[in-house]
Amino acid sequence: MLSRDAVIARFVFAACFFFLPGSQMVTGWPATISGLLGSIELAAGLMSYSPLVELINLRRKNSAS
Repeated sequence: MLSRDAVIARFVFAACFFFLPGSQMVTGWPATISGLLGSIELAAGLMSYSPLVELINLRRKNSAS
């Protein structure tokens, strides 16, 4: 589980990766790679600090006790 600051950093990186091709600062293959990296960072941030993941972890702790 990442800390809250690490998750916020991933969201900022994802926004930056999405902003680059959206503003046409990069085009072509670099824009494709930038979009893929943005998707990966966004998914990693959501999976690391998702309320659903926290709920699953709480249920696992309660069932193990």
